Amino acid sequence: MQNKPAEFVAKYREASGGFGSGLVPLLEDGDNLLIESDVVAKYVAQNIDGKDGKGDSLYPSSAHDDKLIQSFVINWEHATDTYYDVLRATSQKEVEKCQNKFIKSLAVVEKQLQEREGAFVLGHEFTYAECISAPWIQRFFVTMPYFRGIDFQSDVLSQFKYTSQWMNAVCARPSCVESRCPEDEMIAACKKYYVSYISPGARGSLR
Repeated sequence: MQNKPAEFVAKYREASGGFGSGLVPLLEDGDNLLIESDVVAKYVAQNIDGKDGKGDSLYPSSAHDDKLIQSFVINWEHATDTYYDVLRATSQKEVEKCQNKFIKSLAVVEKQLQEREGAFVLGHEFTYAECISAPWIQRFFVTMPYFRGIDFQSDVLSQFKYTSQWMNAVCARPSCVESRCPEDEMIAACKKYYVSYISPGARGSLR
């Protein structure tokens, strides 16, 4: 990906309206060109397969469930934004301020999840909501202790019963286990693109 083919870059610029030099993912399906992870995941769930190999429909067919998914995705995107703020913080004081915002954003996710029945956002069905959430959940457990000295399970997740149950169910899903990014790659990517300051006492400060 350091030396992208000219065809890839040209297709990305077409899909993005002329912006950017070619980020991933880029999906070409017939005449459709799509970019952005959540857009691509939603398109695949709705149009290409629709099943996860275990009989679960990856995108809801009812208007009610669609509304729940869209509401959850908005709340989840806010949580991931505040997570990146924690990583980008340039002082310990800013880390603590951003961590509080991150916890508040998870409280909104908790409120929605406590109203469901079953392990996942739509109950017992694993859906698009879990597909786009899994990589970030996995990163929370790895990068927060490494760069910030924050034990995500005990310092953050212990405050949220339903979010904890949901995240553990997502992490245990075989498809999420099989597609999990290696921890050293998660750390290297965050250090390259986001982290310049590492909190005192964090694992990353000891290397």
